[in-house]
Amino acid sequence: MVHRLSPTYRYIRFAVSPPCAGALTLRKTIQDALGQSFGLVSSHTYVDILWTADDGSALVVRIGESDAPKLLAAVTASNAMPRLSVVKESPFLPTLLGGEPLA
Repeated sequence: MVHRLSPTYRYIRFAVSPPCAGALTLRKTIQDALGQSFGLVSSHTYVDILWTADDGSALVVRIGESDAPKLLAAVTASNAMPRLSVVKESPFLPTLLGGEPLA
């Protein structure tokens, strides 16, 4: 009998354009995107910024499994700057390491 752990978080890697190294600015961009798409209550969704690139061109966030689709939709629809683009998302953090290094 195989037992699978149910994931509680999703990890999402974003590209940032133009680059922005400020974690607070990036968090505000995410909050604004959620607010624009889903209103005030969703703008206060719990999101952890786990990593930002030294040059500000990428970031990795952790968000609850049930809130991940909202974040992906909000970032896609948002016109806020800096612009966030999904590079990869997964329930398993190490899978985001593929491709370019996380320097």
